[in-house]
Amino acid sequence: MNKKILSSALTIVLYAALSCFGQEFTPDEEYNPYEDMEQMQLKAEVPLEQQKELTVSFSTTVLNLDPHTSAYAQEAQILNSLYEGLFCYGPQMANPVNCLCTEYRTSRDKLYWTFTLRSDAKFSDGTPITSQHVKDSWLHLIATPKAYYSSFLDIIEGAKEYRLGTGSAEDVGIYARDPHTLSVQLVNPVSHLPKILCHHAFSVIDIEKENYSGPYKLVEQKADKVILEKNEYYFDKKNILIPKITIIQTENPEEASFLFNTGKVQWIDGECDTNKLLDKNAIKLERSFGTTFFFFKEGNSPYLTEKVRQALMEATPWELLRNDSFFKASTFVYPLAGYTPPAPLDYTDFDHAKNLMIEAKKELGLTEKDVIDLSIFIHEGTYIYQQAKMIKHAWARVGVNLKIDVYRGSGYYNQISSSKADLFTYTWVGDFYDPITFLELFKGDSNLNESNWKNEKYDELINKANITMDPFNRYNLLSEAEDILLSSGMILPINFSLGINIVNTEELGGWSDSPLNIHPYKYLFFKEVKSTSSFGIVALK
Repeated sequence: MNKKILSSALTIVLYAALSCFGQEFTPDEEYNPYEDMEQMQLKAEVPLEQQKELTVSFSTTVLNLDPHTSAYAQEAQILNSLYEGLFCYGPQMANPVNCLCTEYRTSRDKLYWTFTLRSDAKFSDGTPITSQHVKDSWLHLIATPKAYYSSFLDIIEGAKEYRLGTGSAEDVGIYARDPHTLSVQLVNPVSHLPKILCHHAFSVIDIEKENYSGPYKLVEQKADKVILEKNEYYFDKKNILIPKITIIQTENPEEASFLFNTGKVQWIDGECDTNKLLDKNAIKLERSFGTTFFFFKEGNSPYLTEKVRQALMEATPWELLRNDSFFKASTFVYPLAGYTPPAPLDYTDFDHAKNLMIEAKKELGLTEKDVIDLSIFIHEGTYIYQQAKMIKHAWARVGVNLKIDVYRGSGYYNQISSSKADLFTYTWVGDFYDPITFLELFKGDSNLNESNWKNEKYDELINKANITMDPFNRYNLLSEAEDILLSSGMILPINFSLGINIVNTEELGGWSDSPLNIHPYKYLFFKEVKSTSSFGIVALK
């Protein structure tokens, strides 16, 4: 999910950059995933013993550093440094590279995968990491009720049954064949398994002790600060150049800019006041593989039928609602090369919407004059509040009274599952380059499904897509599923995401654009900077 709100001061810069953001993602772009780390150190011009502490500014939020139950982007930044699995994200494009896995092979039918683990992999206390640790970690994930990503392992034989409580751990097709060999039996052939396994949810954890499998270990966590130090038992420790990373949480965007201007923070990975930044070259914009949308939750209102939702879709002022979006979204899945999106949601017709609503009310036993009460639950912010008011005003014209409930404080997304509201706002950044990372959010039995929506045909299409080996046919099936979702009136897509970071890449090396909003700390290093700032040393708060 997204983690930043773009400043209006960036409007001119953003419009100038839109040509690159509007492009489709090509999942298999050629790139060199691991630059030679020794060459990176040479480019740094600062020897290892002189590398300094990195300080990163986050927007204030409640951080969940449990890799199995976390789901948010800023948490992922930290978790990808504390834990690693068979694969991890590369420095560019966030495509998978081998981590604990040195190689893997598949059976002819692509149903049986065998992974070979590194012999030098250790936890942060020096305990060797074995295939049994991988198996135990995945079984623990599957058995955790609030583990958002556990349903992605349903592709493994017996995993879905174990997750839903109808099967046992012994029936799950994960086998620790010897200390350094792990095999899995899949239900259906899945070519993108390494992409899935990059996510921190599938990392190796120590079930018994507080240990870390990644390049850094956690040494302190407070409400406003997290401190990481280099893991001296990490298999590639010689190429981890920054010895210590401090993440501070800043409530005030102006304060974040001041800290960056004065050199106390080298990277703002959250909100800031871009007007107060002295070095505008430090503003890094990147296209994000994500979508911002509103979605309904079923079960709270007895009047929120599919026909009511369809009437509301036609009463929605789409053009006005998306007017200030830099990259307008009329479908759900971010544009991908080879993926044909369904027909867009962009049709507004109040007269037809009124007729649909009259029919819907009649089916509910209501009269034409009866008003349907619904509520929208949003986080604090002028922009999102104005959008909610637009929706409220438009839907009033078809007999719906929309109450706006604003959540003030951090942790908005954590409140959605328990909220009794009917409509919510969401920004989802995909975890790998595939439509399924979006469509999984509305699959009936997915742990990511906050909407409670279930559609048999939708689930059937996704299941068919999961077993086809023809990429063209697979994308067509997923597009059909997306069309059902849009036609059901469950979501209101608004815009495709843009990411913003504040970082001086002349000082901090190894930082690369990442559409998944993942910038692994393990690749970072400090360069020798001849002049700390072309603006002198004065910084105004």
